[in-house]
Amino acid sequence: MTADWTRRGLAAALAPGLLAACATTPGERPLVSVNLLDAEPPPQPPTDAALLETAFDEARRMTVPVYIDRQGPYPFVIDTGANRTVVSRELARDCGLAPAGTAAVHGIAGVEPADLAQVRRLRVGSVQSSGLTLPVLPRTRLGADGLLGVDVFRGRRVRMDFGQNRFEISPSGGGAEIGRRTDSRIRAANEPVRVPAQYRFGQLVILDAEVGDVKVSAFIDSGSQVTVGNRALRDAAVRLRPEFGVRLAPVPLISATGQTARGEFATLPTVRLGGLAIHQVLGVFADLHIFDLWKLSDRPAILVGVDVLRHFQDVTLDFGRKHVTFTPRPPGRRPR
Repeated sequence: MTADWTRRGLAAALAPGLLAACATTPGERPLVSVNLLDAEPPPQPPTDAALLETAFDEARRMTVPVYIDRQGPYPFVIDTGANRTVVSRELARDCGLAPAGTAAVHGIAGVEPADLAQVRRLRVGSVQSSGLTLPVLPRTRLGADGLLGVDVFRGRRVRMDFGQNRFEISPSGGGAEIGRRTDSRIRAANEPVRVPAQYRFGQLVILDAEVGDVKVSAFIDSGSQVTVGNRALRDAAVRLRPEFGVRLAPVPLISATGQTARGEFATLPTVRLGGLAIHQVLGVFADLHIFDLWKLSDRPAILVGVDVLRHFQDVTLDFGRKHVTFTPRPPGRRPR
């Protein structure tokens, strides 16, 4: 634990388990958002739906079993913040994946070159993608054998069921069409809410989102262990609530590319997604390279990590119809 973490205000506000999860060293429980600028794979027709039991890595991110070229299964983190699926260097070696050159990989803190590997077939349950060229990074940085990114989800519907520890992937519009926009004052306590989204650099971004009273662009980033707001959001929050600026504490962030960035850790103002409110979110403010890449450094934006997603019973992202559905947990069943 660094000296930054010994500040009394932070120690009083955080549980010991959360301190252990956030005070990381390189290669442990990374905050991940891996992107390639040219990551627009050729369209692939969706195949059969799959419903899988999930597990969790050390950062409590959801993982699913994935087969690579008929070998596996290997645990892959479901990463809706990565526009390209990533395999570990160890998996590429064990599966004998053919090298395919190098590419510049964009992480949270900057750009790094990464080797590429050819994958003939990737299978999640009965859902398959073929002819993929994937970045290769060390397993110690990924925290798993791979990251399952948006290139596999494009044109499909994915549902992360945190209540039942299940993951479902199906063609866009598949599954039960639940969720509708309603006035939060008359919505039932656990009624699903569907929120329109837009594509931005390969990710789905929700425009109907707020932190405190500040409107934000919100990316659903299930590969991030914590929720991260940019500097523009921090400044806007401080302008509205000056006392908020004195409750910030420094914290390191670690990317799957091995880079580190500095952030400020704090209890965020109430986070609202489509009218659903999440209180007492422990998040980070940081000037990340990824916000520059998405051209969002000058306006309030936030990466909604798995720490916030776990407040819901399930979260469904329909990449074909461009909407996200949030189902609140039943009363009395909030996550710890």
